[in-house]
Amino acid sequence: MTIVRLAIDLVLQTGGSMRGAAAGLRLIAARLGLDVAMPSSSAVRSWLLRLGCHALTCALPSGVWVWLVDHTVQIGACKLLVIVGCLLNEASLGERPLRQGDLHLVQLSLMEHSTKEAVDLELERAVLRTGVPREIASDQGTDLNGGVQLFQQQHAGVAHVHDLAHQAANVLKQRWGKDDRWSALLARLAQAGAKLRQTRAAHLVGPTVRPKARFMNVGPTLRFAGRVLKLLDTPTPDARTEEHYGWLRDYREALTSWTSEHRVAEAALRHVRTHGVGRDTATALATAWSQVEWTPGARDVAARLRTAVRTEGAQAQPGEALVGSTEVLESTFGTLKRLEGSYAGDGFTGLSLALGAILGDRSEEQVREALEAVPKKEAEGWVKRLLGTTVQMFRRAFVGSAKT
Repeated sequence: MTIVRLAIDLVLQTGGSMRGAAAGLRLIAARLGLDVAMPSSSAVRSWLLRLGCHALTCALPSGVWVWLVDHTVQIGACKLLVIVGCLLNEASLGERPLRQGDLHLVQLSLMEHSTKEAVDLELERAVLRTGVPREIASDQGTDLNGGVQLFQQQHAGVAHVHDLAHQAANVLKQRWGKDDRWSALLARLAQAGAKLRQTRAAHLVGPTVRPKARFMNVGPTLRFAGRVLKLLDTPTPDARTEEHYGWLRDYREALTSWTSEHRVAEAALRHVRTHGVGRDTATALATAWSQVEWTPGARDVAARLRTAVRTEGAQAQPGEALVGSTEVLESTFGTLKRLEGSYAGDGFTGLSLALGAILGDRSEEQVREALEAVPKKEAEGWVKRLLGTTVQMFRRAFVGSAKT
């Protein structure tokens, strides 16, 4: 069982692939002269699925729960509704942000048509595992909001907190989205990067701007522009820097404003990740913003975020803190896509069930008990019931028909 746990940890904790973990273990055994059978990549995959299946079917601790709810979308018409959670008193609010190890997989559901009624139905099913939660945290998706509202009509006292990262991104989008200077800056940075990418000055290529959720990921672009400006401000700036980025001086004032606005948002997010939201959060942000360089734009962003946390925090009882960020769930989706590798772009795979293995913190004995409780066929059956015929299956059939 030690080897099983080691193989799983190599995949989940070191960023290795299933094939890489299996090959690494075989290499270690050979170099150390160990006469021990090492797993294949398919065995590692099977263990992950069985752990995930166990997480989805085992008894969960009783108490006051918080759920984090979101959809993950890859390709095709379907969305995977994911509900994870933990006991609210074990959320470590006030000490550190939530981690994947703090969470349990509560519910998975593949939804071809995600309506508020469908979401409400899945939330009701999740109640069978944890009881009615104290809080549901989600982004501002229309179908999720509608489903939670229906759920709240049947269950008084359930707070619905919107993820502050999405709210902050929306604030920046409202301020920058229609700003011609911002769009021009991104266009010119992309042009400079295209010219430099295949040259000896490739180190001057800026970060790639993500097309999706780009206002949640503007930090790298702002930091890069700030570093380039510092290079340009030296007594003798590098010729290549001057040639390709000299125009950036024209954006100095705008960059100062954008950077201060972003720092306001980041400081608020850091506070809420760690402390959650409560009735005193709006006041506490004053300390979080003590190091911010205030510009008119930064004051506007601060006012909007203060209103947001005041609204969300009003749902808390006196002295209570609620989870205000679902970013740990987003990071879990990222881990899943890493596991799926190149197949992540081809729709949901059977590894979707491995979400249950990604979450939680298991001892070696708990891994043993989970694998003994869930045979391979049971996990494979769950995959078939969960996903049905996947995009990959259709693609294999399509490719196979073309060969005949």
